[in-house]
Amino acid sequence: MKRFIPLLLMFAVLVAPFAVSLVLLENKDSLGNHAKGSWLSETQYVAPDPNRHWQLVWNKRCDQNCNQFINLLRRVKMALGKRQDKLVITPLILSQESEKAQLEQDAIFIADQSGLLLLSYRANEDGAYKLLKDLKTLMKHGGA
Repeated sequence: MKRFIPLLLMFAVLVAPFAVSLVLLENKDSLGNHAKGSWLSETQYVAPDPNRHWQLVWNKRCDQNCNQFINLLRRVKMALGKRQDKLVITPLILSQESEKAQLEQDAIFIADQSGLLLLSYRANEDGAYKLLKDLKTLMKHGGA
């Protein structure tokens, strides 16, 4: 019997974290979605950057305040700090297979290194702040 005590102890140490996680994460709905932007409902692609950088894609009619809007996007890029070299700002040009899709006007999108549009934001100061928060998280965990 004394021979089985170390074996049972090792088994308990291995199984205990799994059992605790099942109990604590029983209700997975409470984990939620922490993204501040809106996830796109349909898969959309833009032309990928040749250097495999993340893209800040904007779809806005340029009126009188177009320079202010582009400066806002540049400030978002500068706020990334050491990761700013891994981000490219481009106007929206959909790839050929997604040409038919209608995306919202006056929006900013985040596209990953392969050109997949992930999240959309309103094209204003508040949207840019939310975009920056999500972009930092995506670039940190997405290989930038």
